[in-house]
Order: sequence, then structure tokens, then C-alpha cells
Amino acid sequence: MIADAGTALLIVWVMFAVIAIAAIVVVLVWAVRSRQFADQDRARRLPLDSGIPDADEAGKTRDEDKRKDSHAST
Repeated sequence: MIADAGTALLIVWVMFAVIAIAAIVVVLVWAVRSRQFADQDRARRLPLDSGIPDADEAGKTRDEDKRKDSHAST
């Protein structure tokens, strides 16, 4: 039998930690087996590919949006 609430809380936290560590291990094993870490060179360059359009492209996009808005409102 559990002596007090403090012991019960400790047991709950320990069980939570064990389940969390088991889940992390399962995800890591899945990632290694499915070769998620295989292309490290590509992953290294992903932050450099911002996806922000160049200034010329951004200007064209804004102009096109303005034209669409003006035609839609008339």
C-alpha cells in the first residue's frame, strides 16, 4: 500500500519518465531504420534555403496581387 501522497506522486513521475524514455528510444530506432539520417549533406543546407523570393520576384508578386485586388473590387 502507498504510504502517502508524496510517494504516489513520485511513482507517477517515475512511470512517466520511463514511458517517455521508451517512446524516445522507439522513435530513434524508427528513424535509424527508415534512414531518416541518411542524407546529412542535404539536411545541413536546409536552413540556408529560406524560401523567401528574390526582390524582383517579390515585387512582381505584390504588383500582381494589387492588380487582382483592384479587378476583384470593381
